[in-house]
Parts: sequence; structure tokens; C-alpha cells
Amino acid sequence: MTDEHQINAIIATAILDSFGDRPELKVDSEEAKIIAKRILGALGDAGLQVTVTEVPAR
Repeated sequence: MTDEHQINAIIATAILDSFGDRPELKVDSEEAKIIAKRILGALGDAGLQVTVTEVPAR
């Protein structure tokens, strides 16, 4: 089963990292979580599904 919270956290972290060097566009962690949930919702509405897969060891 996919951990929805893990996916949200990964997307929220990417959002925070994206604005890290732009203090005038600073996004707080709660706002990033809301944006992540909206992104996943929009993908779901488009018929797409985000899942977690295990990456094979190298």
C-alpha cells in the first residue's frame, strides 16, 4: 500500500527546496504540504496515480 503521507512529504520538500534561494517567494512548510496535496489531487483528477516503488540496489 502506498503511503500518501510519504508522497506528500516528498513533494512538499521539493517545493520548499525550489524556493530556498528566493526569500521573497518563501513558502512555509504547512503551505508546501497544502500545495503538495493539491498537486496530487490535480493528478488524480487527470486520471494519473502517483505510487511509491522500491528502487533496486545498485
